[in-house]
Amino acid sequence: MWNDSRQESSASARCSFCGKGRDQINRLTAGPGSTYICNECVDLYREHIENMEGASVTMEKISKVCSTCETRVPASHHYCHNCGSQFTPET
Repeated sequence: MWNDSRQESSASARCSFCGKGRDQINRLTAGPGSTYICNECVDLYREHIENMEGASVTMEKISKVCSTCETRVPASHHYCHNCGSQFTPET
């Protein structure tokens, strides 16, 4: 079971997957160590995995890297949450 006391202890905590801060999401859940996941990433990854139907899941399929600031973001995002760059279809 995760230690929920960490969730409230760090106001500067960010999602370990998309990098969004507490002020940008509805919920941030603490995991092992200093790992956190936001409600948006949970929903995105759950939906993506359900749609994969047995295909292997790789980071390239569920996320992409911003060419401007090199932040990893969920593949469904159209803008980088870190620098604001808009992704082009081939990015």
